[in-house]
Amino acid sequence: MEFSRDSKARLVLLCLFVVLLVWIVGFGFDRLLARDGVTRTDILLTSNALTGIVAGFLFYSLTNIERVRRNALRERLRTIAEMNHHIRNSLQVITYATATQKNTESMELIRSSVERIEWALREVLPGHVEPPAAPPEHAEERDALRAS
Repeated sequence: MEFSRDSKARLVLLCLFVVLLVWIVGFGFDRLLARDGVTRTDILLTSNALTGIVAGFLFYSLTNIERVRRNALRERLRTIAEMNHHIRNSLQVITYATATQKNTESMELIRSSVERIEWALREVLPGHVEPPAAPPEHAEERDALRAS
């Protein structure tokens, strides 16, 4: 059985723990109230109310932990998207600069590096990749360089 952070086995174990905890707390309240001579109806009402409070607190705690985790993930994704944007802008400048250069070997190295970075960004954020459009003043030069 795998008990990683998001495994079903861990979730089932956590649910069983909560059930056991609520049951023990409810039983404890029943015994405590019965020992003090409280009537049966009052034991039922008070014990159920106290057990409900404990269960509500546990539910709130677990959902709050999940909310914090989800917000952290959302912030991480926002940071990745922002990095993606800045890197793509810089790559666009490099790509257009290579279109004006005459050194074929260095241009090919830069182009290869740009393609590797583009590939890495596609893997990080699939679906957010759009190849940059070449500016009109460099489009012919770039096409001529690719043909050679």
